[in-house]
Amino acid sequence: MVSILLTLNAIICVALIILILLQRSETGAGGMFGGAGGGSNAIVRNPLAKPTAVLAGLFLLFSVIAAVLNKGAGHPETVMTEATAPATPTLPEASLLPTATSATVIPVPATAPSPTE
Repeated sequence: MVSILLTLNAIICVALIILILLQRSETGAGGMFGGAGGGSNAIVRNPLAKPTAVLAGLFLLFSVIAAVLNKGAGHPETVMTEATAPATPTLPEASLLPTATSATVIPVPATAPSPTE
C-alpha cells in the first residue's frame, strides 16, 4: 500500500514540477521572480493555477497518508540497542619512550652554503 502511495506521489511530483515550469511569469510581481514590474492593472488569469493547486493538495495528502501508514512499521529497535559493546574498553598498547623508527633524522650540511652575489 505504501509503495503504491509513494509511486503515485512521485508521479504527482513530476507533474507538479512540469505544471509549475509551464506557467508564465506574472508582471505584477514587481520585478521579483523575473517579472518586469509593469504598471498595468489588468488581471490575467492563469489557466494552470487550479490544476497546480489540486496537484499540490494531492501531493500533500498522499505524503501525510504515507507517513501515517509507515509510522512504526519499520524498525522498533534503535541502533543503540542493536550495538554490542565490549564489557571493558580496550586501549591500544602505547609506549611513552620514543623508538628509533619514530624519530626523524635531519641531515646537517658539513659547510654552510656561500651566498652568491
